[in-house]
Amino acid sequence: MQVTGPSPRPQARRPVRRFLRNKKQEWEEYRSEVTAFELKNLLPVL
Repeated sequence: MQVTGPSPRPQARRPVRRFLRNKKQEWEEYRSEVTAFELKNLLPVL
């Protein structure tokens, strides 16, 4: 059984949504980079 309290006010949820949106964008930028380690160790396998 999950107990939940009252939902936060819409104004309180905006910063959370903005934070999550920014973190998602940050992750997409991070994971799209290829490191020197990956180039050296993984590229020859291809």
